[in-house]
Amino acid sequence: MDTGKKINFRSTGVDKTLEVGRRLGRLLIAGDVIALIGELGAGKTTFVKGIAEGVGIKNLHIVKSPTFSLVNIYEGRVPVYHFDAYRLEDTYEMLAIGSDEMIFGEGISIIEWADKVLRCLPEKYMKVTFSIVSENERSIEFGSIGDRYDKTIDCLNCAYK
Repeated sequence: MDTGKKINFRSTGVDKTLEVGRRLGRLLIAGDVIALIGELGAGKTTFVKGIAEGVGIKNLHIVKSPTFSLVNIYEGRVPVYHFDAYRLEDTYEMLAIGSDEMIFGEGISIIEWADKVLRCLPEKYMKVTFSIVSENERSIEFGSIGDRYDKTIDCLNCAYK
């Protein structure tokens, strides 16, 4: 259900992907849920590092894809729950790690490979889709699922005009 606003950015490298993530991270508040979708190597984890910096996480070396641990928790101005659903077979596995308490809690939840666990997400979330355009270029599309993130998308858009 893509009912809200959409915006698309082009990233021409790691630095640009980090910057877009930083800008989003500065706008996020407790309770926000960000669903990341895109193939391997599309820039999802790099983007999460940018978000982490924008949220105030100082040690960015700890921000890594939690492919095997399934979730990493980072402390910034609010907790950041970084999930990776790549290895999950179904939504039950996501729920088994206590994801619902985190996603519906007082932190910011970021889910890589979110298309595998859509049933675990709240009614309203921000969907960020990464597409590989070329070796160094990515398309990053932001979409508001529900209206909660329309203003956030407007603010991101204004930051790049």
